[in-house]
Amino acid sequence: MTDISIRLAGAAGQGLLSAGKLLGKACVRAGYHVFGVQDSESRIRAGHNFFQLRISDVPVWAMKKQVDLLVTLDKEKMSEDLAALKENGIAILDSATLKADIEDSRIVDVPLRQIAMNTGKKPIYSNSAAVGFVFGALGLDIELLNSLFKARFKDEAISAGNIDAAAEGYVQGKDHNGKIGSLPTIEGAPKRLFLNGNEAAALGAISANMKFISCYPMSPSTGIITYLANVETTAGIVTEQAEDEIAAVNQAVGASMAGVRAMTSTSGGGMALMSETISLCGIAEVPLVIINCQRGGPGTGLPTRQEQADLLFSTFTGHGDFPRAVLAATNAEDIFYLTAKAFNIADRYQIPVIVLSDQHIADSFFTVDQYNLDKVPMETSLVSTRALKQMTEYKRYAITESGISPRAYPGQSEHLVFTDSHEHVETGHITDDPQIRKAMVEKRARKTAKLSASYAVQQFGTSKADVAVVSWGSTGDTLKEVVLQLKDKGVHLNHVHLTEIWPFPARQFNAAVENSKRIVVVEGNQSGQLAALITQSTGKKTELLPKYDGRPFIVEDLTAAVAEVVK
Repeated sequence: MTDISIRLAGAAGQGLLSAGKLLGKACVRAGYHVFGVQDSESRIRAGHNFFQLRISDVPVWAMKKQVDLLVTLDKEKMSEDLAALKENGIAILDSATLKADIEDSRIVDVPLRQIAMNTGKKPIYSNSAAVGFVFGALGLDIELLNSLFKARFKDEAISAGNIDAAAEGYVQGKDHNGKIGSLPTIEGAPKRLFLNGNEAAALGAISANMKFISCYPMSPSTGIITYLANVETTAGIVTEQAEDEIAAVNQAVGASMAGVRAMTSTSGGGMALMSETISLCGIAEVPLVIINCQRGGPGTGLPTRQEQADLLFSTFTGHGDFPRAVLAATNAEDIFYLTAKAFNIADRYQIPVIVLSDQHIADSFFTVDQYNLDKVPMETSLVSTRALKQMTEYKRYAITESGISPRAYPGQSEHLVFTDSHEHVETGHITDDPQIRKAMVEKRARKTAKLSASYAVQQFGTSKADVAVVSWGSTGDTLKEVVLQLKDKGVHLNHVHLTEIWPFPARQFNAAVENSKRIVVVEGNQSGQLAALITQSTGKKTELLPKYDGRPFIVEDLTAAVAEVVK
């Protein structure tokens, strides 16, 4: 099996992301599966960042600890980057620029800056020279890279500068061809997408007929609205950058009340400001989708780092008793369909739906088969104009067996539509009658049982294994690979993964772990938030395998940790 890892390391502003994306796209076009992660400091320039790619001829969704090829464009933390390089790997650097004092037989001196100045007359072309070297070393078709340069840069001079710099690097890279493997073009491979989680979420929203998004920029969620703003005319949507998160969520609520599908996206600190409006959605029964791209907290925390610590906050945010749904995406394939599903749930049950992403999903790049729009049906509880006109009286909050009332938008017919943040009677007018209050609380609560019953849990590995390892969100893919590796070593585990978390699917979860004697929850937080929900909802005791250093789980480290726990 082909399995090659490449790290491009340097400072912010040196074009690592652009270079990494081009390299990843080219490998995907050559027929390979590529997974790429960003590791960046919260700085516009300087600091130490890297973009790491894992390339394989089979699907890969997680990152390994060691790399086969290292490209370093700055000196800071070079020793750490070299520590991640395999013993037989290759590290390329420009000694004339970095003046490195490290002696290492794996280092190949490549005059990247000189190539950049000779070809494009600018130091920034050093990254293109480096990518060209990688292409030569791996035997990739340089024309794939050239076509991407031409598509990326409309200015012919800039495009030519990148192409010429890459060509010079390619010549030098060919001298090392085959030392760490090769990537010949796979003929007949299907066309695939190469995109990050934010882009996938945006596409999922478009496919679900979302028409309005309002946001205040907050890392790592900002990529969702910036992508949608670039395609708003083509997609027929409205994007609005609000003055703050409170304005953003309330604008989205207004759009939803007017009858269109609406959403907002943010991170934990921004969602904290939205909690009052989420409660408003609960009593007014307004459909709303909120994507929370989690990052390290509390407070400002780690703006560009990874954490899974907003699960309990999302599950219980907003004052009072009211139903809401919490979904957790796993990767860029999953978040597309999960975002579309969130709109259907919000519409059908007339509730707020929170989709949990995180920095790892938002900023990482995934190889995804082209999305199947047949898997994105449109479901709504919005009453038709024809049916509305046939009603003698319209009751917005009619008490029904399912808890779901007929929803209309203002101006849809001659019927008045009353919506209120106070408790109300069936027609929407304010009341504090205790019997009506009790009936309305119970009406809204009845949505929960039906929603929970519709959920499913995913199960991998060996269902009858003594130990069940449980994951949610982005942890799932890494744990899946860990379970497969341990199976090859004779260690069998029951892997249970949750994407539909609240209301908690207790019946389905109990069935998935009924043959397991121990439950070990693997999650990216210190407090064991999913573990707490499992115990609260099922009474089952759990063990915790946490990670909360701001970085995602790595295959080798998690394999060792799980093996230690279950031995």
